[in-house]
Amino acid sequence: SAVPMTSVSVFKQHFNRFKRIKRGYYAFVILIAAYAVSFLLPVLVGSRALLVRYHGSTYVPVLRFYPASEFGSNELGEANYRALKARLASGGDGFVLMPPYPYGPTEVLLTRPFARPSLDHVFGTDDRGRDVFARLAYGFNISMTFSLLVLVISYAVGVMLGGMLGYFGGKFDILGQRGIEIWSSLPFLYTVIILSSIVTPVYTPDHAPLLQRSFWLLVVLVSIFSWMGITYYEIGRA
Repeated sequence: SAVPMTSVSVFKQHFNRFKRIKRGYYAFVILIAAYAVSFLLPVLVGSRALLVRYHGSTYVPVLRFYPASEFGSNELGEANYRALKARLASGGDGFVLMPPYPYGPTEVLLTRPFARPSLDHVFGTDDRGRDVFARLAYGFNISMTFSLLVLVISYAVGVMLGGMLGYFGGKFDILGQRGIEIWSSLPFLYTVIILSSIVTPVYTPDHAPLLQRSFWLLVVLVSIFSWMGITYYEIGRA
């Protein structure tokens, strides 16, 4: 009796072909794993304590801002949790639990500019004393998130508009393609530079610069200039 043939989707065919390229496939797996881990960076890499026990009270600085005065310090701004940990370890009422790598990406260590790689600073520090490894780790998350958002938005817009132009055709198609040509002639670089320079960051209530308007502005700007190529492809398919 004949063996029934099972149909394989186009996506699975391409994916199986990609898996045969061992270096590319394992590099892809490592990249996805690293990106997933990067969302845990606040508890792995950072200058904010995960948990503080001070004079019978419990604090969670990784989730909330606490001024230095909350822990008996006269400093302005947020507490230095590494210094607080040393103070409590030398004879205080409580403890401080820091991330495994206790340095933040924007933390300026004025006493350690251009420090060489060491156990404290794996990749050393830059000219302002900021830890290079912490900056690379957080920068990786931002870069990957930015690229994925731009990819999703530009492909969604391009597929939708290209499908509409190819489906309806006629004058709608002609006018739409002329509009795309006009839009593609706009100076992308100058538009990004001008708009980015006049927009200021937006900080969270605890003064953490995690959400910045410039990031989302760049996502929108790059997306609205990146959908045109996929549009022509969809017009041809339709």
